[in-house]
Amino acid sequence: MLDQKTLNRLNKRILAMQCLSKKASGIASSIKVAEACCGINSQDLKESYSSFWARIDGFNDSGLLKEYKPMGGLTRTWTVRGTMHTFPSKDYYTHVFGSGRDRILGRYDNWAKRIGAPSHDVRIESLYLPLMDDIKGKSVTSCYIEEFITDRLAKLGIKNKAQLRRGWSSQATHGPLWVGLTEMSYLGLLVSAGRSGSQGLWMRTSDWLTIGRKVPDTNDCITQLVRKYIEQYGPVYLSDIAYWNNRLFANELKQSIKTLEKDLVKESIEGSTENFYSIEGEKDFVDPPRVIILPEFDSLTMGYRDRSRFMSQDILKYVSKPQGIISRTILVDGFIAATWGRKRCRDGIEVSVLPIRELDTMEKRLIEEKFAEYSDYLRCSVHVKF
Repeated sequence: MLDQKTLNRLNKRILAMQCLSKKASGIASSIKVAEACCGINSQDLKESYSSFWARIDGFNDSGLLKEYKPMGGLTRTWTVRGTMHTFPSKDYYTHVFGSGRDRILGRYDNWAKRIGAPSHDVRIESLYLPLMDDIKGKSVTSCYIEEFITDRLAKLGIKNKAQLRRGWSSQATHGPLWVGLTEMSYLGLLVSAGRSGSQGLWMRTSDWLTIGRKVPDTNDCITQLVRKYIEQYGPVYLSDIAYWNNRLFANELKQSIKTLEKDLVKESIEGSTENFYSIEGEKDFVDPPRVIILPEFDSLTMGYRDRSRFMSQDILKYVSKPQGIISRTILVDGFIAATWGRKRCRDGIEVSVLPIRELDTMEKRLIEEKFAEYSDYLRCSVHVKF
């Protein structure tokens, strides 16, 4: 187990690198933040805005949306961990092709065989490429894509409905045999284009990105993405890299580390059974603010297998919930001290703070002040209760 002095050093570094100690500011600050975090995790698009708010001075949604648009500076699609990330458009191929997509595409092939869906080549030629032609130059909803793919399956003489897992319901439900949204994203064909009401919007990657971008080698993308992660999250264990990008095969990670070997700083720290890896040596980082508020599935809390640099192992159960849920958190002096929930009330939003350790009067006041800033960002009343 690492001593507290080492944990404090690692804590200061990661919070500074992720723009949580000193917020980003100025032109293209949202791009700077997305790059600093190796992509902002965004299970829910609107919720992910709070990750930007926590890291950008004077953040407002319009500043982000200026970059999150066709030919803009930000792109959102499925990448590492099989979840949605918002990252710089210039790094599109690094994030998508470097995300261990061979593993997830292989799983799609296996799933297709099990349920009687078309083979890989048929899916591309008869389903995906016709869709790309159909939606050229426009954004479409998830339902539009679902209906298009279902109709194409019917024309191929394949049943277009299948019994789905019933979840919490006692009744089985039925839905499309195949839609392919995630597979098309990993193939580099589709990206998220925002929302329209409750519907997700999608656009061809070639319409979203700058025209003329050359597709690089997949192995180079994997190496570059591993480098970006180590550079921003380091020092890290190899198990941290494998956790963050859990779609990589073991040999892909091993080869990337070998390729980067001359640039890596390898260190052994007392109390650790693994070696740490970083891109550069030690730096002096500023202390974090007294209180930091983070949304659910924030990139900080999703970024490590070993989260000891910002929370102790005994509180993991309060932060990491069943079904892969990562709670909203409150950091006090750099370490998680509470989780929080929110719900709408008659005149705004009610925030429930659930302390993991005892909070003193000053800490509670500072948390209330931070939520007052959050209220200004949301432009509605926020009522805090402990």
